[in-house]
Amino acid sequence: MGWEPAILRAVRETGADLERLQTLIDTSIEGASAFLRSSFGMPTHSLAAAQLAAHLQGALVVSLATVTARGEPRVAPINAIFLRGQFYLPTVAEAARAKHLSRRPSASLAYYEATSLAVIAHGSAVIIGADHADFAEIDSTQAEHAQSPREWHGTGVYLLFKPASLYTYAEEPDRYPRAAA
Repeated sequence: MGWEPAILRAVRETGADLERLQTLIDTSIEGASAFLRSSFGMPTHSLAAAQLAAHLQGALVVSLATVTARGEPRVAPINAIFLRGQFYLPTVAEAARAKHLSRRPSASLAYYEATSLAVIAHGSAVIIGADHADFAEIDSTQAEHAQSPREWHGTGVYLLFKPASLYTYAEEPDRYPRAAA
């Protein structure tokens, strides 16, 4: 369904980043319910950290779920970049989702490509402002693919999604190469 082979490319993930991500994937598989393991075909249809990092390059669109003060879920698409084995989402501090997360950091994230690939994660998010040590690297990476949130109306920030669990599903895992060094 429109699948094109990924081009092997160098990624920005260090060995430590990939090791941390692989540990998260492995721990998530081990802790998954029997139904989820069966539904996602774990671990046979799971991607390795290096495969995931090689594939999630460039501008992405993910669904991010937050919770309102009344406990009501809110989900909406948002741009994202995958950098150093983590999702960063550009936004402005004045956005409703940023306000939700500043008070209630629990969140869920989903990335998918039709029925061939899915990444589902549950955890929390923290706001990365311009005064954060990593902001320049994140913003530079974002600017390679899309406009910096500093150019938007409001105070440009990034949401760093920190998963407690992360599940992957690939219909054909062997079609996702690992990154070139």
